[in-house]
Amino acid sequence: MNFAGQAKMGIGALRCKLGAKIPLNVMVSVTDHCPSRCTYCQIPLRCRPDLTTAQWKDIFRQMADAGTMRIGVWGGEPLARKDIVELCAYARELGMYVSLDSNGYFIPSRPEILDNIDHLVLSYDGPKEAHDKNREEGSWEKVMAAFETASGRVRLWSITVLTKNNIHHLDEIMVTAEKYGFMTTFQALHHNATLGGDTADMMPTTEEYSQTFQKLLKMKKAGAPILLSSSYLSAASRWPDYSLTRTTEPFYGPSCKAGRAYCNIDVDGTVYPCSLLIGEYDRAMNALDTGFKKAFLNLSKTDLPCNGCTASCYPEYNYLYSLNIPVALDWARGVKRTDKLLLKMKKTGE
Repeated sequence: MNFAGQAKMGIGALRCKLGAKIPLNVMVSVTDHCPSRCTYCQIPLRCRPDLTTAQWKDIFRQMADAGTMRIGVWGGEPLARKDIVELCAYARELGMYVSLDSNGYFIPSRPEILDNIDHLVLSYDGPKEAHDKNREEGSWEKVMAAFETASGRVRLWSITVLTKNNIHHLDEIMVTAEKYGFMTTFQALHHNATLGGDTADMMPTTEEYSQTFQKLLKMKKAGAPILLSSSYLSAASRWPDYSLTRTTEPFYGPSCKAGRAYCNIDVDGTVYPCSLLIGEYDRAMNALDTGFKKAFLNLSKTDLPCNGCTASCYPEYNYLYSLNIPVALDWARGVKRTDKLLLKMKKTGE
């Protein structure tokens, strides 16, 4: 997002802070289908039918009209949809910033997606043994091929799910980031029972998680390409029990802005406050039945069962939409560094 877009988002955040409800940022799960079977994810097992191209375009149009400035496209694997390039291109035509999360399997065979999104987030869980153990055998080679294809073509980030298999491989992840020119982000195991697999054997202890986030904070301060804010990393290292992914208290400081500044649309069109509440929020309405704006406005702050969580994206959103200046500056520097890395890799590839 360029400076003008960031300024516009900031104005929207100010309006939300003053009491408005605006879906500035919408996560869109476009499919359950996925060629991978990651140990910590059972989304592909849901196997619900996809909405049509026309249905998603109609929802996107309604989102733009309601004030959405950014969409995060995820699944499942978004590239499992034949029309994903068309959908992303359409969202950009509507003026929305488009981020896409992918496991990378289809990136080499469908590189045209890189010209129709604003940035790509690749799932990368570290060196081969760790990545394949978290996900499935052969998945590491596929994400490496995706990095090869995407590097220098689009803003590039990684998302690493931290487990017992990879918490001791942070240095190797940074080496890969330097090689391909991407910024890194990290995630504790956090999926709810609806979306997550059996992760008991993969879950680090609270002490191990705490030490990992402390190390990430030190690495970031030392110049490592880590996008997550120092405020988040510091707070995450103090989470009391990582086996409990949500808390009723505003643990990070600001209250949760889910359902007020952002939301999540599930595969069937149901609008939830966030992904952690998929299948667990009884008030949720379906955008196909009521229209997107009504479904979003129906989300209520007062009946959210939580006010903080271990999913790194949501605390960061809450900081940003609360107009936390240090976090905003931290992210602005990270985005600027992302663009510098992109330019560097473009020159390297020429």
